[in-house]
This record gives sequence, C-alpha cells and structure tokens, in this order.
Amino acid sequence: MQQKEDAERLIKTCETGKDSVAAFSRSIDDFSAVVEDLPAVARPLVRRDVESNTGMSVDEWKAFLERLGARYSAIYDAARRVDEALDEANDSKVAEATAALKDASAPLVENVDTAAEEMQTMEAYLEGLPAKINMIPDAFLKADVREGLISSVPGYVERARAVKELLNEAKEELSSLVGG
Repeated sequence: MQQKEDAERLIKTCETGKDSVAAFSRSIDDFSAVVEDLPAVARPLVRRDVESNTGMSVDEWKAFLERLGARYSAIYDAARRVDEALDEANDSKVAEATAALKDASAPLVENVDTAAEEMQTMEAYLEGLPAKINMIPDAFLKADVREGLISSVPGYVERARAVKELLNEAKEELSSLVGG
C-alpha cells in the first residue's frame, strides 16, 4: 500500500529532520560560544558579518531552527496518526488523520522554499568561513582556537546541507501523502 509506505517514509524523514535541526542548532551554539570568547572589539564585527551575509543574526538563526524543529515534530506526530489509522484500515480515521497532517504540515509547506534558500545562504556563508577566520589577527584569536574553529567548519557545512536537503525531501513526501 503506497500510502502506508509514504507515511512511514515521512515519519523517518521527520525523525532525521528533527535530529539534523538539533545538530545544526548545536553547531550554531558552538560557534556563538567561540564568538563570545573573542575580545570585546571583535564580537560585534563577527556578529555583523554573520547577519549581513546570512540575513539573520545568531539569535534569529536559533529561533528559526527552533521553529523548524517544532514543525518537524508536529508533522511527525500527525504522520504517526496517519500510519496508525492505516494500520486500523479505518477509512474515516485515515481521512481525518490525513486532514490533520495537512494542517500540521501547512506552515512548513508554505515556507519550505524560503527555508531551503535560507539554509543554502548559511551553507555558502559557512563554506567561506575559514578564509574569514584566517583574516582575524592573531591577537584576537589564538592559534589553537583558530585551528579548532576551522576544523569544525566542514561539519557545520554538512549539517546545514543536511537540513536543506531534508526540507526538500519532506516537501516531496508531504506532496505524495497529502497533496500539495
């Protein structure tokens, strides 16, 4: 039964999506902690650089990721109800659960393209971050901190890319399951 497979695939995507959003949020927290350890004169420069190049401040990124994680959770819960209704083979419960899933997924579906663009912007910013880190004078950033930060950037990029790709997967799976 295709609908059952679609529901199960969406559930897995939402689980992975929640995990990926949480991992990227931790990356933002780690980056923010490094910024807070910079000398007072450097912190506002780094904060402005993030905001001017990504369109959001670090706090706005954290709020964006929190909303995205909550959307994945709501869709996950609704998709589980669809899956359970399909197990019961109760057409009225399936229809009701599918309608609830459509409602729960509306905020993500309505904004998925924008969210994916935001993640693409962050991914591009992160890819250029090592060059920017190397431009920070040694007096502001110790060599071991610099090396640690630069070595963590590829992981940040991969986590941003994963969040972006999962947004597109969720969009396609929702379209298959509830129409789009």
